Amino acid sequence: MFSLSAKAHYGLAAMLDLADNFGKDRLQIRQIVEERGIPKNYLEQIFNRLVKNGLVKSVRGNRGGYELADSPQSVMVFSILEALEGPLEIVSEHDTAAIRQTFGNLEESVREHFSMSLEELLVQEKRFSQKQIFYI
Repeated sequence: MFSLSAKAHYGLAAMLDLADNFGKDRLQIRQIVEERGIPKNYLEQIFNRLVKNGLVKSVRGNRGGYELADSPQSVMVFSILEALEGPLEIVSEHDTAAIRQTFGNLEESVREHFSMSLEELLVQEKRFSQKQIFYI
């Protein structure tokens, strides 16, 4: 089965929180854990990877926490997925020409689909999470 791990799902959710908070105070792990229900130790591991890949900044101290290393407009969803899951490798050097062509097309489609910015994903998230109220 072709799927993304929980690490990718949790990581994207946490990055949405950082994007929504961009330019404000840093977020602490416990805030995201409480909001999203992500296991604390797992979220720490995810943030370590995101920090290591230059997508998130970690600041220690009284006003410490986590923040995006760059603006939400500059952070691409595909970059987050690669930081958490590793490089996308659907095509293998051992594949036949026909398989390389087919899988190459799939690889390109996946890259294209996730080429949106974190800001674009946040806009979608807010649009889907809005509650519609109907008055009769």
